[in-house]
Amino acid sequence: MATTVGNELVDQAAKVAAQSGSVPLMVDPTQQTDITTFAHCYGGIVEIDLRQLLKQQSTIRHHQAWTSQRRVKRAIPDIDDVEWNSILAYVHDRHAVFTFYSNSKDSHQRTHHIKRLHGMLPTLNSMQARKPNLYPTCVCRRCELEKEDIYHIWKCPLAAETTTEIWKEAMGKINEWGVQATNSYNAARKQEYKRAVAVVRYRGQYPYIGGPLRMQIMYEDFPPSVELEPCTAKPMWNVSDLLRGITPLSMLTEWSAVFRTPMSIAKTVLHKFVGYLEAQASELIWKSRCSETIAWEQSQGISAKGRISKYTGPRGDWSQGYGYIAHDGFCPCGASLATYDEGRCPGATKDPRAADERLLESLLGRKRLSMMERMGRIPFICI
Repeated sequence: MATTVGNELVDQAAKVAAQSGSVPLMVDPTQQTDITTFAHCYGGIVEIDLRQLLKQQSTIRHHQAWTSQRRVKRAIPDIDDVEWNSILAYVHDRHAVFTFYSNSKDSHQRTHHIKRLHGMLPTLNSMQARKPNLYPTCVCRRCELEKEDIYHIWKCPLAAETTTEIWKEAMGKINEWGVQATNSYNAARKQEYKRAVAVVRYRGQYPYIGGPLRMQIMYEDFPPSVELEPCTAKPMWNVSDLLRGITPLSMLTEWSAVFRTPMSIAKTVLHKFVGYLEAQASELIWKSRCSETIAWEQSQGISAKGRISKYTGPRGDWSQGYGYIAHDGFCPCGASLATYDEGRCPGATKDPRAADERLLESLLGRKRLSMMERMGRIPFICI
């Protein structure tokens, strides 16, 4: 009985304290006598793990140094409009980065994906710049009409029919992928609902059917065809970017709105779509190009050993950049010189202080860092 009375008194005191106009407890670090040293970041006290802060700062600085490279500006024209989840999944073959999984085949595939993403494949124009003694010309060996750079590989007239077939096959698989993604989504929602009901019943309460427990089951069939409205925005991407494995974030947003599905379903379908384009382009376009180029090299007496042997003579014109050919009126980064502000190349610049400002803004809750700027494990979506 005494215990019950004591509990009631405690509850009453807690209720009175909660309803009173009390002042929250404030701690003034300057008045502390047991802690004499505090870590500061641009004038503010660091309130998180200092080691984590330094790791985050290093990651953001490396990210900005990477985005400021000319070949990255050229290969990824809108780096803020990229869905990195899928790209990292392609690069690492769905193996999480932190597992350090690797073997010879995996390493070779990862290298190829990274070179495709950055426009660093050994096209004939880059081989001519490296070894002009072996490659007197960089004309495409398939069409023999234009110089071969990283763009021409996917836009070559002889590859146009193959690209069209790959695109049609991928579009024909959207409905199948959508049904699979919808079924998986429904199964997960049902499982979550069952777990929630089980927890509530275990506690001896009635399940609350509403809010997070009300799981709306998606429709069974994914829309096989949708009439897309014409896009009024200036396009930043083309089919060749999708063939290289780039998944635009704006494309994900459009698909989610058009198909009227949750973002997770649209993301799964888009990942499968771009993954199929990338895999088929590698098999049917890139490998076909390599076969014809190797045949031409053999006819010219260029052996595999000669391609990898050390060359000490004068290099060719390397001002074009990795794998790209700069046209008149355009910067090697791909931007028009007419758009330059005082002759400065647009895009990110290598500025550690600007990177630190992004870190500070994120700590203050004013900016959200991109996936490539964040530290930690990156979950991959199974495609």
